[in-house]
Amino acid sequence: MVTKSIKDFVFTPSHFFSYSACPQWIWFDVFGDYSKKKETSDFQTKLREQGVLHEEDYVKGMKFTHVEAVDTKEALVATSKAMKAGDPLIYQGMLEATIDGTVYRGRPDLLEKREGKSSFGDWYYIPIDIKNSGEMKENHLFQLILYGMLLENMQDIFPSEIGIINRNKERLLHMVTETDMIKTKKEISAILEIVNGKRPPLTLTGTCQQRNPWADECLKEAEARNDIALIYNLDSRAVEGLRANGINTVKDLAEADIDSLPKISYAKPETLKFKQLQAQSLLTKEVLRRSEVSIPDAPIKLYFDIEGDPFMGVEYLFGFWVVEGGKESYYKAFLAEKPEDEGKMWQEFLSWISSLPDGYRVYHYHIYEMTKLKQLAERYSTSPELEKFKGQMIDLAKVVQDSVIFPLYFYSIKDIAKHLKFAWRSAKAGGAQSIMWYEEWLEKGDRQILEDLIGYNEDDVKATEVLHKWLVKK
Repeated sequence: MVTKSIKDFVFTPSHFFSYSACPQWIWFDVFGDYSKKKETSDFQTKLREQGVLHEEDYVKGMKFTHVEAVDTKEALVATSKAMKAGDPLIYQGMLEATIDGTVYRGRPDLLEKREGKSSFGDWYYIPIDIKNSGEMKENHLFQLILYGMLLENMQDIFPSEIGIINRNKERLLHMVTETDMIKTKKEISAILEIVNGKRPPLTLTGTCQQRNPWADECLKEAEARNDIALIYNLDSRAVEGLRANGINTVKDLAEADIDSLPKISYAKPETLKFKQLQAQSLLTKEVLRRSEVSIPDAPIKLYFDIEGDPFMGVEYLFGFWVVEGGKESYYKAFLAEKPEDEGKMWQEFLSWISSLPDGYRVYHYHIYEMTKLKQLAERYSTSPELEKFKGQMIDLAKVVQDSVIFPLYFYSIKDIAKHLKFAWRSAKAGGAQSIMWYEEWLEKGDRQILEDLIGYNEDDVKATEVLHKWLVKK
C-alpha cells in the first residue's frame, strides 16, 4: 500500500479543480492506496495538451523573462530576482509562502508588472493565466486569488486585479471583490479540513466518474455501504440533509416516511418521493414505471447521433440508423474527414433531409443533437427542411426521465442500453474516445481508426433504437 504523508502536503491551484470534481479526490490523494489510483485518461491528457498548446501559441513572439527552472528552489530564486529587478513580464514564475502552517505553491502563467507601491519599489505584479476556455470560471478565480495571496506575501500588496487570456486570446480582467475573497478562503478551508482528516461524505456524479482518478474506489465504497450517494442525480446538499435525519443508505431512503421528514434543502417532497422510487428500484433491481410511455410512431424512424470535437470546435460526424417499415434497416453517415469539411458535411446533410418523404420521426438521446443543429444552422445556413426535421425530433432521455426508473447509478445511453443487454463492439466506446479517434485519424491518416470511430457511432444509434423499442414494448 502506497500513501502520501500529510507532512508532504503542499496546497497548489490543482486542488481547486480536484475538489470541484469530487472532494473524495482530495481525501484519497492524502490517505488512499496509490496502487488503486487510475492513470490519467487519454481524454484528460488531451485536455492538458490542448491547454499547453494554446499557452505556447499565445506567448510565441512575446518578450518576457522566462523562469525555466524545474527545481522549486531554483525557480523561486529566479522569480524573486526578476520581480525585484522590475522585469515587465515574467513567464512561468514560481510563487510560494507558508501561511498558518500550510505551504502554498503555484506557478502562474504570467506575472505582469503594474505601477504602484510595493516592497520592490514603484511597481507590483498581477497574475494572469492562459486558459483554453471562453470565460473565467470559478476554479480560475480561486486559483488566481491564491496567486494573489502568494504575491502579497512577497510584495506586500495584494493585486486587486487578476485575469485570464481565453481561448480566443482575449484578455479578461477581473477586480477582486470581498465576496471573491470570502468564497476562495472558504474553499481553501474546506480542502484543508479534508487534508487534516475530515472525511467528506460520499457523492457520485457524472463529473466525478469522468475526472476523478479515484472514482472506482468511491463507487466500490458506496456499493459496500449501500450508501445513499448511489441515488442518481440527488443534489449533494440534499444528501447532507438526509444524512442529518438518519437516512444514510439506499434502504433507509426506500423505507422512509417522506411526509414526516423536516424540510430538506435542495429537495422538495415530490423530488424526495421520486428519489425514493429510485432507491426501491436499486434495492429490488427492477425497473419501475412511473407513467405510461407515449412516443409518436412513424413509418420511417431515424435514430440520430452527432459526434463533435470541443477542442477543435467542429462537429465531424452525423450518424443515422434508418428503419423503414417492410425494408431492411441501414446506417447512414455524414462525415467531415477534415475539420474544414464541416460546412460541406452540413450541406450534404441538408440535401439528404430535403429528400426524405413525409412521415418520418427522429429519435435521439439528450439535448446535444438539437443544440448542435441550431449552432450549425447559425454558422452555415438553414432551410425549411431543417426546421421540419427539428420539429420531428423526440428526445428519448426526456421520455425516460418522465416515465421510467432504472436500477442504475447513472442514466447515460450507454448505461441504459447495456442494462438492456446491448453491447458496443469496442470496449473503449465513449464520447471521449470518439474524439481521440478523430484526432488520431487526422494525425495518422489510418482508415481503420476512422472505421472504428464510425462503428462506434453506428452502435450509438443502434442503442438508441434498442431503448426506443424497449420503451414502447413494455
